[in-house]
Amino acid sequence: MILVTAASGRTGRSVVAALGRAGQEVRAFDIARQVGELVGERGATEAVVGDLLDPDDVRQALEGVRSVIHIGPPMHPREAEMGHGVVSAARRAGVEHFVQFSVTHPQLEPLLNHQAKLAVERHVLMSRLPFTILQPMHYMQNIDVAHVVAEGMLRQTYSLDTSLAHVDLEDVTEVAAAVVGNPNHHYATYELCGRDFHNARELARIISAESGSEVTARHEGFPEPAGGGGTASEEEDHHHDAMFRLFDHYGRYGITGNPNVLSWLLGRPPTSFAQFVRRSLATR
Repeated sequence: MILVTAASGRTGRSVVAALGRAGQEVRAFDIARQVGELVGERGATEAVVGDLLDPDDVRQALEGVRSVIHIGPPMHPREAEMGHGVVSAARRAGVEHFVQFSVTHPQLEPLLNHQAKLAVERHVLMSRLPFTILQPMHYMQNIDVAHVVAEGMLRQTYSLDTSLAHVDLEDVTEVAAAVVGNPNHHYATYELCGRDFHNARELARIISAESGSEVTARHEGFPEPAGGGGTASEEEDHHHDAMFRLFDHYGRYGITGNPNVLSWLLGRPPTSFAQFVRRSLATR
């Protein structure tokens, strides 16, 4: 049995589906009751509703599990605490393989989400568990191609001229399904990056060419925080601060990576952005 945490999120759903296609038994774990929707055709063998901050919930979710794929809820103020708890519980449970979803360049500590991922990586490294750390790049799926084509506009809150690397989430989760439980990938840290390095104007041109519809890139200001005037929750404050830092970094520096490791793991070139656009339009 493989436990997948934060399974009802975008990454979790893709991981569960990839494991299901590979014929694995999967226990999907999430605080959201929608996690039950993943049982059956969407890949999960069973689903458990529980809180990553509750040690009893985590302990029960780990019963009978041989491998863990841990996905931390992104931009959560207690993501590092959740990760520490899961790693420690997995160690006590005698888990055979711990796969940690991190982020490319977690050492960019001014970024709050990178801080959290790095803290969990550090705990994984000292856990004595056989581990694999996956460090995916900025997902192509952050762009809703169908919506962009319908509107004729690719909206972005940071510079339209700064290039970013990208990766297809489905490539990433194909790798996750291939490495989990495989001793050949123990004690490895894998940067998972696609071969595209584009700015927003170039992405808009690719979407235009593949869709046959005119799409332009447009810069928009960073949105005001939800719950202003002191009424915001801790999670809302943290999410706003984390996104502000992330977009400021993207706009000033971009983010880069190398596709060689992902190509080796997939046994083929990573999905290009043009291929991703075509697939997105075909499944609209």
